[in-house]
Amino acid sequence: MGWLPILQVALLNIAVTLVILPLDSTLNRIMITELGISAAFVSFLIALRFLTSPLRIWFGRLSDTRPLRGKHRTGYIAIGMVVMTLGFILTPGAAVSASQGGVLPILWAIFVFALLGFGVNLTTPLYFALVADQSSEKQRARIVALMFILLGVVVVVAAFGLSAVVGPNPLENGRLNIVFGAIAIAVIVMTFIGLVGVEKKATRPTPTLDRDSSWQAIRTLLIKNRQVRRFFIYLVLTFVAIEAQEIVLEPYAAAAFDMAVDETTRLTGIFRLGQLLMLAVGAYLVNRIGHRRTSYFGLATGIIGFALIILTGIRGLQGPFMGGVLVIGMAGGLISVTNLTLMMNMTEPKRAGIYLGAWGFAQAVGVGTGTLLGGVIRDLVLAISGLDLLSYITVYGFEIALLLLAIPFIRHLNITQFKEDTKIKTTQILAQIGDAS
Repeated sequence: MGWLPILQVALLNIAVTLVILPLDSTLNRIMITELGISAAFVSFLIALRFLTSPLRIWFGRLSDTRPLRGKHRTGYIAIGMVVMTLGFILTPGAAVSASQGGVLPILWAIFVFALLGFGVNLTTPLYFALVADQSSEKQRARIVALMFILLGVVVVVAAFGLSAVVGPNPLENGRLNIVFGAIAIAVIVMTFIGLVGVEKKATRPTPTLDRDSSWQAIRTLLIKNRQVRRFFIYLVLTFVAIEAQEIVLEPYAAAAFDMAVDETTRLTGIFRLGQLLMLAVGAYLVNRIGHRRTSYFGLATGIIGFALIILTGIRGLQGPFMGGVLVIGMAGGLISVTNLTLMMNMTEPKRAGIYLGAWGFAQAVGVGTGTLLGGVIRDLVLAISGLDLLSYITVYGFEIALLLLAIPFIRHLNITQFKEDTKIKTTQILAQIGDAS
């Protein structure tokens, strides 16, 4: 895969993240703190893009088997980006409307966030499938690192820029709507640049397995393979633990240190800076010491970071708290490189869309479940104890436990065994198709 297509796919990744960034770092804080909406309901709205993530497997299979205008990925990515951007533009108004109560405003908010989620689920697995289609196994760790280094630089700048433009009172004078509109325009422009000429017209035939077999055959490949199940669970656990903190980080900082909106928005920049610092290191470690040891390093870093977040919140130490945010960002960088490289390696030629749809589904389940649980656990503990700080600390303790649970799953993961098992099951399914015909 050449450098220009890699940069174009990186631009698509950046475009999606620029949509997610203000939702998870600014709008969620505004909805919970300024608009007074239940944290559980806010978590539900944010998690809708994950709750609809089973669509990723279907989208992946569709792009594998039904090219649009001769291309397997480009047309579907473009459609997904447009739908995602439309939902994004509508989210600020839907949030304000939902805060006023009533059945129709609540249903409208659910529809808007679900629309955004539909677009994200259509787009995200397919640009990673595009990388898997056109790259070698040894190249993928470097591609992932480059993609996310570029993403990290842009997001760090965007997070601090977002903090500056939203100001301490983002709901005044339609400021929030203006910011979201400007981001939407940027996303559409980046989508156009990112897709032009990046994919060659399809020259490969649709695989017999995918053309002729039922969904039962596809489920056989995804469910009856022990390595697939093991990797799926590992992805869910790590994404719950690392990404779920985003829904509670800013409200936690507001509760523990009385930070304003613009101050808590900077926390995302610090978190992303930590990710950026470790992305290149993660790519080096994956190629040097392997996926398993790099994962161990990332999991240990995450446990240390969450412990720092808890201890500094209890003691009211704002400076070290910022250090804890940086550390969990570093853990996120290490785990992201390892997970995404594994996701592209744990595939099969000609069926990258299906497998990356499945891994994207696992990622979405993890992040979505974590996002939802973050809000629910916070509200539940607050209702029982009446202690705001304790409700957030409980969430971070839960995330430490999940990182510990992920260790045995990565310990026994074997890419070679996955490929051998997949080959055997594919042969069996094709034989069954032949018998049936």
